[in-house]
Formats: sequence, C-alpha cells, structure tokens
Amino acid sequence: MLPLRSLPLLLALSLPATALTVPHLAGTTEIKTVPKRIVVLEFGFMDALAKLGVKPVGIAADGDSANEVLPHLRKYYGPSIPSVGNRHAPSLEKILALKPDLIIADENDHKAIYAQLSRIAPTLLFRSYRGTYKDQLDQFEVISKIVGKEALGKAVLTDHRSLFSKVRATSSPKAGKVVVGVLTPTGFYVHSDKSYVGSLLESLGRDNPTRMRDDQTQYLLSLEGLSALNPDTLIVLYNDEHQSAFDRFKAEPLVRALPAGKQNRVYAFNRDRWAKGRGVIGLEGILSDIFSSRVLSGKAAK
Repeated sequence: MLPLRSLPLLLALSLPATALTVPHLAGTTEIKTVPKRIVVLEFGFMDALAKLGVKPVGIAADGDSANEVLPHLRKYYGPSIPSVGNRHAPSLEKILALKPDLIIADENDHKAIYAQLSRIAPTLLFRSYRGTYKDQLDQFEVISKIVGKEALGKAVLTDHRSLFSKVRATSSPKAGKVVVGVLTPTGFYVHSDKSYVGSLLESLGRDNPTRMRDDQTQYLLSLEGLSALNPDTLIVLYNDEHQSAFDRFKAEPLVRALPAGKQNRVYAFNRDRWAKGRGVIGLEGILSDIFSSRVLSGKAAK
C-alpha cells in the first residue's frame, strides 16, 4: 500500500481494453470494466459525475435525505436518487443494498471505513473535503477516464481553463493580501493557502497569508489572529441565517482597523456555494462570483 499523502492522482493505463489500474490515496484499485452502479460520498465526486452526465445509484449529502445536497446540484440529484446517509457518516448497510460496482470516497471522512467499503465494492479514496483546487481538477480527470468519458472530460477542463483565465485577468496586485474564511456564530474559520478556496485564490494570483496549523487546512482564528494576518482584502463566507453574525463581525473594531476594513474591501459570499462547491460545476459558481464582484481587483466592495 502506498503512503496516503504522497500518492499523485494519476491514472495508469496498465491493462488492456477498458481495464484500468487506478492509483489513489489508499493504494491502487483495478477497475476491469466501465462501472455502471456508482456510489459517491462527497460533493466533489457528485459534481464530477453530474458534469459528465453520469447518474450514480446512490449519494451521501449534508443530511440523511438526497434532497440535502447543494443547491447547484439539486437539478442533477433529487429525491429520485437514493441517499446513503450523511456524507460525514454514510450508512454501510444502505451502500451494500445498492449493490455498487464502484464507490468513490473521501480521505478525510472515509479513511477509517475504507476497508469495509472495499469489501462491498472497489473503492477509490481521494482528497476532496480537505483537497486543494488542483486536487479537484486532477480527480475530475481521473473520474472522466474511469466512466468512459475521457473526451468529454478534456472538453470540460478546456472550458474551465478558459473561464479561469478570464477571471484571473480581473486579479490585481492592488488587492494585496487576501484572507478568506467561514463565519458562524461560534467564530471565524480561516482557510489556509492549502485549502480548497485558499488555494484557488493563490492560483488566481493573489497572496493568501494564512498557513496550515497543526496539519489543518481550515481552523478557528481569533480576531487578534486575523489582525496579525493584516489582510488588504477579506472574504467572508456565511449563509443567510448568520446575517446578524456577519453584521457584528464587520462592526468589530479590530475588523474595521484592518486595511480591508479601512478600504471597504470586506466581501461576503454564500458559504455553501464557496466552501462546499467543489468540482467543476461548483467552481463555475465561485468564479462567476469573483468575476462579477471584482473582489480580486483591489477595488472597494459595492
């Protein structure tokens, strides 16, 4: 078995015909034919299949119902597709009942049950929940080959790179240091340069001064800690039910004293859309927000 954190997400075409040997974070898995009954346990993998026009036989979501998926995925995954429970703790019994021929699981949430999942069906372990922007694209490319949609996958990635370049053109050094995090009533959870959103901003040419802490790509940060980062642009992610928490946060003296606060460069976006919207479809929404808001241009927020 190969080391969990050192294995690149590359697809080795080492077997004839449609058979593939797929390296992933728990070793390698041989897939002899194009899978027809796929169960996916994290949003990034759901996104990939949706973009490729492949319907899984089961999904995990934010709750126990298939309706509890992200809004931008609901048109692909409604109540007609069975739920196998919460993506952080899926039901092995429900997965087994669906008789899958492939399971795509997440390292952060499913490493502990990988052996059990593998006894049900061939299981691939990728890094989505705590993965970077690059991880999402690499995994999409691998999945497109596994499901026999390699040509479509390449076309999708070409379109994505075109959109990415268009958005990157709006990024300016005037935006300075950019810090991004999720705001809840319990505090501000900053996203490091190795997180999904943090690494996306770095790829778009901006400096994210937040580094990993205790091997965590995202973590709770005090207002004093945020002040020490001294961001020129601050991106706050929250859902509508936490509007009052955002109003209090933005009014905090330490936030107002930041360069971002003084220059009115505190931007707010939907938490689910940004922090959970992994995959090419999710990225379309995030990049659209970045382009329309000009958050990386160095201009004041509207």
